[in-house]
Amino acid sequence: MDTRNVKKAFGPLKKYRVKVVLAPIFKLVEAVTELIVPILVSAIIDNGLDPDSARYGDWGYVITLACIMFGLAILGFSVTMITQYLAARVSSDYSYDLKKVLYERIHLLSPKQLDDYGRNKALNLVNNDAFLVQNGVQMLMRLIVRAPFLILGSIIASFLVNPLAGCVVLGALALSGAVIGIVVSCTPKQYAKLQHELDIISSRGEDGIVGARVVRSFNKEGKEREEFRSASERYRKQALLISRINALINPMTFALINAAILLIFYLGNFHSDSTSLSVGNIVALMNYLTTSLAALIMFTRLITSVSKAFTSKKRIDDFLSIEPDIVSGDRVFQSEIQNGEPYFEFKGASMNFGGENYALKDINLTIKKGESVGIIGGTGSGKSTLLNLMERFFDLSEGELLFRGYPIKESKLEDVRSSIALVSQKKQLFRGSIRSNLLLGREDATEEEMIQALKDSLAYEFVSRYKDGLDHEVEEGGQNFSGGQKQRLLIARALLSSRPILFLDDATSALDYKSDLMVRQNIAKKQGLTLVMVSQRATSIKDCDDIYVLDAGRVVGEGSHEQLLASCPIYQEIYETQVKTK
Repeated sequence: MDTRNVKKAFGPLKKYRVKVVLAPIFKLVEAVTELIVPILVSAIIDNGLDPDSARYGDWGYVITLACIMFGLAILGFSVTMITQYLAARVSSDYSYDLKKVLYERIHLLSPKQLDDYGRNKALNLVNNDAFLVQNGVQMLMRLIVRAPFLILGSIIASFLVNPLAGCVVLGALALSGAVIGIVVSCTPKQYAKLQHELDIISSRGEDGIVGARVVRSFNKEGKEREEFRSASERYRKQALLISRINALINPMTFALINAAILLIFYLGNFHSDSTSLSVGNIVALMNYLTTSLAALIMFTRLITSVSKAFTSKKRIDDFLSIEPDIVSGDRVFQSEIQNGEPYFEFKGASMNFGGENYALKDINLTIKKGESVGIIGGTGSGKSTLLNLMERFFDLSEGELLFRGYPIKESKLEDVRSSIALVSQKKQLFRGSIRSNLLLGREDATEEEMIQALKDSLAYEFVSRYKDGLDHEVEEGGQNFSGGQKQRLLIARALLSSRPILFLDDATSALDYKSDLMVRQNIAKKQGLTLVMVSQRATSIKDCDDIYVLDAGRVVGEGSHEQLLASCPIYQEIYETQVKTK
């Protein structure tokens, strides 16, 4: 299934449509067996057990009806088990497919689109809304036919037993249905509010965890706790409101059904032709009343689940309707480019994230195969934005960006990104082991290759001290490593990937000058590697073949280290300041 073409929450359900149709049919068979049993019970009581009946004492008759009832019970049990299995299996498989669609759609959207939609809200779709839709599908398969059929069948059977008693049953069920309808009509908007409050709690919770150090450093724990408590309290109140509304259903419907039972007993005391009720009739009517009440309650649960499910379905539909603004091209490159030929070319490129100011303006820049390129500039000068554009996390607002001589939009995203190994500013390690983190770079890497990558990044000097070596635990976010250790592990992972282009986005900022130099020297030994190094340290990029100086989103200088010292005042200032500080 191509998840990119799924636009609706029920899209992944289509391949299970045969099972979705079969389950209600089996439930219909079960409902028929339930409706027949009270008639047989009534016949046994009125004919086989009533002394005034012509068949009194005819045990063959009684046993025959009992055997039929037993057969119906086995049939009902069998089809119920089949239906339960189908409903559970289909809903679980559908939930898996839906979560897969949502997860892949999250990765198809650009960072800007995810930020605009809300990252926590998107994760809630996977964790919470998909479960509610799954539960709604399961309830629909089990009850969409059974509950209404039992209610309608009980009413018809009651009229067949006694028309006046049938009116009592119909009246009680009609009033109960009206109560349920009024209550249920109040809940859909309330469920939407509840999901919104859950999004807020998730957002508050993540902010408190991710920004824990900042919160503590500014002594804002009390403020954060109060905001989280306030969000939780709003969620609690909304959940209580929904529970109180739904809690009205049971007592009111049970009161109406019990009143109907009393009325049937009252009618049984009369002996006119129109109201005469035998013991068997009364037992059958009570069975139909309790069966229809149970079906009505089940139908209420169905409506409640469906209300939640459709609220979540709308949220999922809204998310799936977002078209990714980064779309893969279809150009396939048949051969490798030669050294000195351009990998990336910016021509009059500008980038605007919204507003009046440009992150990049009129950029002309070329990165050739086999060369090393340094990019330097102050904070907010657009250095990381350049790398993001080359990885196609964003598209240009104006101008042109070429990849291997063609517009980058025409190239397959997979071809562009599989060419690049990135070490970003964010030191992102994943929970697991050093080995599992390194293998993210290349799954088939040998232990010798991993050790060599660790040596090239100077990470082996601390990894070798661990008793468990490459299997040493990595905590979430790499919290059990220092900033410099994390950077060296990330560089090792990038080198292990053996991709032709290496992006280092301020990737040695936590290393001392000597370690920085040694890592760069090891990287320089890699034959055929194209290196793009973004740094705020002039000493880190001074050995690059070509250096670009950015200021306020514009290229204000280009050349070698010596050329820029002679011609670019901003580069001169950066270098002299850092050398003097050093």
